[in-house]
Amino acid sequence: MSKAALPNYMQKHLAGEDIAPGHRFGLYFPVWQDNWTRAESAKKEALKTVAKPLPPNSIKLAENLQKRQQALALQNPQLAYFPAKSTSPFMTGMGNEHPLENGFAFLNPYGLPYLPGSSVKGVLRTAAEQLALGIYGETGGWDMLSVWWLFGFEAGNFAIHKKPYDGDKVLVEEAQRRQAAYHKWVQQGHYEAQTLHKMIEATVSESKQPKFKNDPTLFLTTLSDEISLQGSLCFWDVYPQSKKLAMDIMTPHHTGYFQGKNGVLNAPHDSEQPNPIVFLTIPPNSLFDFYCSCASARLPKALQENWQILIRTAFEYAFDWLGFGAKTAVGYGQMNRDKDAEQNWEIHKNQLQQKAEDDRLQQALESKLAAFSPMAQQFIKKQENGKWLEHKDAFVQHGDIENWLDQLATIPDEVVITHLTDLFDRHFPGLLSDPDKVQGKKQKPVFSDRQRKLAKALNALKPNNK
Repeated sequence: MSKAALPNYMQKHLAGEDIAPGHRFGLYFPVWQDNWTRAESAKKEALKTVAKPLPPNSIKLAENLQKRQQALALQNPQLAYFPAKSTSPFMTGMGNEHPLENGFAFLNPYGLPYLPGSSVKGVLRTAAEQLALGIYGETGGWDMLSVWWLFGFEAGNFAIHKKPYDGDKVLVEEAQRRQAAYHKWVQQGHYEAQTLHKMIEATVSESKQPKFKNDPTLFLTTLSDEISLQGSLCFWDVYPQSKKLAMDIMTPHHTGYFQGKNGVLNAPHDSEQPNPIVFLTIPPNSLFDFYCSCASARLPKALQENWQILIRTAFEYAFDWLGFGAKTAVGYGQMNRDKDAEQNWEIHKNQLQQKAEDDRLQQALESKLAAFSPMAQQFIKKQENGKWLEHKDAFVQHGDIENWLDQLATIPDEVVITHLTDLFDRHFPGLLSDPDKVQGKKQKPVFSDRQRKLAKALNALKPNNK
């Protein structure tokens, strides 16, 4: 029977259900025999201990991580948010060492699956470069200068490098196609001169800047391996929101042929046995929150204004054509925009912005009221909170005016009297100047009995009536 690579006294603790999946996949992975050799036949059963619903503590922890990210993101105006929902199984970290020979990326010490921000940045840079070079016809507003400013600049990038590219024939052809697209872009001059001048100033010594500014094409075609520029974008780690993990399997055929073990046969044949390989995935319909912040102060003015539009285009392109994580070439890691999450985000962000504005106005009001008497402070707060200036009905209801007039008859306060006068003039024009005004042949009073009574009481409180 296989077991985890732990002392015997620790084995009893593995019976608990509330163990994070990353811990079961790592130190607690039960695939070892008594002599500490790997039990090849036990891999599938061992993976089943991981590929199951997450324990309650792990679900709660994942939710808290997601809420923490959201709270930080809402405080950062220079941040873009792109929620997505997976449409196929997702995996990441397959190159990590593991007894299965197919690893998985877990965030320690939490033991939760995650996609590193560096991986997200790699996918988005690929998307941005393909758009900028117009390899598939569309650019989405991207050009190579935008790629360099946002993602960083290295002259040795294979898409533009002029040195011979050694490798697989397909890769060589792809590199040549990108080089041709790049040089076509340079020749056409489809770039903003000011943005290019800023690039030259940021990467070239002052003595060489005039030469390249006078001939921008020379700079773009003779990029030195020594120059570099740090990108302005920063991508956060992604914590998939899924309540379970799943197990998948791939079955390579003709392993002997591909590994060159067929000897003189030197060809695939039916007698070769398939080799089932199990690995861990996150199932479809899981939620992914992508956050991207930007040090926009380092960017040229044009990019400061539209970097979020560009990065949204790159994300949409990546969702449609590239995917995230491992094995994207065979359909893993495919995602769609989560429009419901986007709408909820906008609602939440607007609510917080409104609260921040209300708090600012409240602080301004408190500062303004500091010089007034307690009665005046109480009146102005009631006026602001009740929206008396905006709504006539809110001002005249509940008998509030009578209560204030009674208080003023005992303790006159000029500030309160002035505010009441302004409110009457705003909502009942002409009432204070002539409470008993009449109209028509029947000489019917213009104002109601209550309005005339209140106006006369207020007029009696005014200093010039004493």
